[in-house]
Amino acid sequence: MALEDLLLREEYRTGDVDLIKDFYRPCLLQSFQYDRAVGYFRSSVFLLIGPALIEFAKRGGTVRLICSPCLTEEDIEAISKGYKSRKECVSCALDRDIDQLLFHKTLARNTEALATLISLGVMEIRVVFMPESHGIYHEKIGLFSDMEGGCVSFKGSVNETWNGWHERGNYETLDVFCNWQIGRDRRQVKRNKAYFEKLWSGRIKDLEIQDFPNIAKEKLKTVAKSSLDGIEPESLTDFFNVGHIFTIENGQSAHDYTVKRKPLPHQIKAIEEWKKQGKRGVFEHATGSGKTFTALTALKEHLAKGGVALVLVPDRLLHKQWVEEIKEEITEVTILKAGDGYNRWRKDKRLHQFTQPGQDLGRRIVLATMSTARLSAFRDEIWGGDHLMVVADEVHEIGSSENSKVLEIQTGPRLGLSATPRRYGDPIGTEKIFNYFGSIVEPPFTLEDAISSGRLVEYEYHPEPIRLTAEESEAWEIATRKISLEYARSKSDDSGNPIVSPFLQNMLIQRARIAKKAVAKVPYTVKIVKENYVEGESWLIYCEDQSQLGEVIVALRKNGYEPCEYHTSMKGDSGASLDWFKRFGGIMVSIRCLDQGVDIPKISHAIILASSQNPRQFIQRRGRVLRVCPGKYNAVIYDAVVVPVCLDQEPGQLSLLKSELQRSIQFSDTAMNKSGSNKLISIAIDLGIDPEEMGLEDTAGIEELGDNDDD
Repeated sequence: MALEDLLLREEYRTGDVDLIKDFYRPCLLQSFQYDRAVGYFRSSVFLLIGPALIEFAKRGGTVRLICSPCLTEEDIEAISKGYKSRKECVSCALDRDIDQLLFHKTLARNTEALATLISLGVMEIRVVFMPESHGIYHEKIGLFSDMEGGCVSFKGSVNETWNGWHERGNYETLDVFCNWQIGRDRRQVKRNKAYFEKLWSGRIKDLEIQDFPNIAKEKLKTVAKSSLDGIEPESLTDFFNVGHIFTIENGQSAHDYTVKRKPLPHQIKAIEEWKKQGKRGVFEHATGSGKTFTALTALKEHLAKGGVALVLVPDRLLHKQWVEEIKEEITEVTILKAGDGYNRWRKDKRLHQFTQPGQDLGRRIVLATMSTARLSAFRDEIWGGDHLMVVADEVHEIGSSENSKVLEIQTGPRLGLSATPRRYGDPIGTEKIFNYFGSIVEPPFTLEDAISSGRLVEYEYHPEPIRLTAEESEAWEIATRKISLEYARSKSDDSGNPIVSPFLQNMLIQRARIAKKAVAKVPYTVKIVKENYVEGESWLIYCEDQSQLGEVIVALRKNGYEPCEYHTSMKGDSGASLDWFKRFGGIMVSIRCLDQGVDIPKISHAIILASSQNPRQFIQRRGRVLRVCPGKYNAVIYDAVVVPVCLDQEPGQLSLLKSELQRSIQFSDTAMNKSGSNKLISIAIDLGIDPEEMGLEDTAGIEELGDNDDD
């Protein structure tokens, strides 16, 4: 058959016919080329990549797709102020979309198929935008061409979206023209073909055509199959036929065309139990559990009933991430940003008016950093009451002496989120959190739960005993004696526990850094890299400070490696180094790169040199190494663990040994190789320590206390 053999109508309308069954699929299956100029990149690929297109490709068919990038408000603002060129913003926008495709489990198979088609040259994508305008290219034109010279052109309101094509989507219409029909049809097909070729080659005035960025292509190629035979059509989600399973929302933003996630069983259970607690409580859910989405699910229900929400985050990075998550999951929401450079909430009592009760005022969310929300100017202006729901991400941060001022705000529903909600060494701050938000919502979602459910990958754990030099050991013993004297001078609380002064706290922090910066850790790092690193992997070496980072980089370069570095105090754009590593991998030497808010799922190996004694921090860092990523099946963690040579000669290192051993045992318990800490346990026994007495609750050291509470 050829296109001319199909019984095609001149006009198609939703409701009269099935646009897919009666037009799209028959034309695709008789064609060798499909040309399409249409809306957004993401919404287009969702529809294109399905079983019919794979069959089309296996017959030798090719696709040329021209689409618009989805620019955010921040992109447009950067362009208008000259911070970035439109071309740079287009590349960033597509990079964001590729990341969302890669990490969206529902789209995993379809994304692999897309990557394969691009890698094999079956599909070629170009991007169109209007250099001198904030608007978008929004024309819809398509061309099917067969081997006999037949061509079908169509134009109309149909966009390349589920709502555009599906019978349960929008009410759409399209006009069809066939070049074997003499007269107007043939002339229209000729005009449309000429127009598409002119558009494809970038010869349309006021429109600029950009090739699909190489960086985006390379990122997709990481999941591409070597041939079309590697794609299993039956494993693909056919978005033309999923109306009964998935809900794909309508809207102007490409983000609204994504497949809507559904809460997982543990997320549904958590929300149900939270409601039983009077909509008060804390989700103690491990990294990778989807805490943000769980909270957004609860938030949507509150907003649907006319409520207002206040979302609190500890830092700028999480502020940006929450903006994206909110826009992704909640349509028609208005976000008032506070903190991270956003100050409009201060003007004309805007915050007060924005948070007032009223069902007819639309869906409203205030997204604020804790350092802004704790200000009296913020607290005095917010309209408190039962209509206001508060969500605090990384809720342990809100218990600090300064951040806890936020807890004066009167609200209705309250929800805290954290993998480790209890504040290490700060029972008073912990009590403030639970008094305000309520108790832990049972059951917690543990790291083991996250691994068994596929939310995190499994991991190997390889601790290695590291000894202090004679000079470092002496410095530790001197510091320990001074700390003991300061403890003796300290006042006690009602329970008899010493009250840690800022001076004593600083002494503890400085002593901890002796172990963290042990000189033996640098040659240990080089040894691990030389014995295990394979080109193309993504390794992260976690350092204590810039001095140690510099020493590690110099040592690696002397051995022929070219590591990159990342830390927030870098001159220039520190984000560029992070972006490079996310895309291409290699070895990155970093400070604080595994703490809350920094997600680099590609990390396959980590060397931990800055071994925190704070359970919250080392649990958090471990979880981020285990993030799921296409092609990543497990992770490997190397841990430099400082142990004494002899406790009789180095008695001050007893607390250090206990805390180091506690961390190592906990890491080993959930690792694939559960015997990882056996070497350390043997060392502890030789030193006269019973490992069974080790318990996280009994940790003596509080060296991490206060490191980052009020940043």
